[in-house]
Amino acid sequence: MPSKDQRSIEGDETSYEKWDRARSLFMESLYKPDHELRACAHNQKCYYELLEIRDNMVEYVKDMKNPKPKGDPSPYHQIPTRY
Repeated sequence: MPSKDQRSIEGDETSYEKWDRARSLFMESLYKPDHELRACAHNQKCYYELLEIRDNMVEYVKDMKNPKPKGDPSPYHQIPTRY
């Protein structure tokens, strides 16, 4: 699942698409191992609880509905080009 940021996104995108991409990046951050954090959790004897919370957050984020209107352009596309 982890990916390297190899290029920027170009072109007109809707706020709906941007929100979905942000959710995907957030999911990636939940799956990415943080060795220092996990070591702290082991030291504080709450490693399994940490992973349980992570799993709960993964399920919560997966089920989140995109609040942005589908197909509508981002409000930033309405700003005149002179700005």
